Amino acid sequence: MRSYLFILFFSICLLKVQAQVNSTKKTLETAVMQFNQGNKNLNYQELYVQFEKLYAVNKTNWLIPYYAGMTRSIMCLLKMGDRDALANDALLWVGRAKSIMTNEEVYCAESLAYTAKMSVNPVLRWLTYEGKIKKALSFAKKLNPNNPRAYLLEANIQQKLPFIFGGGCKSVKPLIQKAELCFNIQTISNSVEPSWGKQSLIDLKKTCPF
Repeated sequence: MRSYLFILFFSICLLKVQAQVNSTKKTLETAVMQFNQGNKNLNYQELYVQFEKLYAVNKTNWLIPYYAGMTRSIMCLLKMGDRDALANDALLWVGRAKSIMTNEEVYCAESLAYTAKMSVNPVLRWLTYEGKIKKALSFAKKLNPNNPRAYLLEANIQQKLPFIFGGGCKSVKPLIQKAELCFNIQTISNSVEPSWGKQSLIDLKKTCPF
């Protein structure tokens, strides 16, 4: 009788855990879908809170702090609040993601977070953050030379640089072409894997037609 009750209790606990895992997975899928469809009309603060809540119940999935950091970086770049605080949050979340998994996507997120921090005052901060931005992208490309987001982020930075420093559309043409090629050959294994960047590439090509 005791063995039966133990098995029953264990089965109930297992079902509860599985239900929680499924619920967390579904919530993450929904949040990532919103992130991928993001625009200036998206409530990024609300989206960030979703990732924050997901992290509270699952601290082993690197994708959760990754997307939380990406969201904070975007909020900073779109000037949605205290920009320094948002960029600091982004770097904090990227650090959490790196403590779980070190891969090319996390380095791309790190580069964007440093870009966000630099963007608060580009004239005064470029020398401080240039090396960190480029170093993270260099690591990303070494880990995966076919990651389109690494080339896209580099192109966006390069395009905004003054011509005297090697910036402008002419210098980003190879990066745009490489990013486009990588997007064409990339394979996405699941709905929460990072896949963002295609719309940004389209916008960049409109800015720099060739």
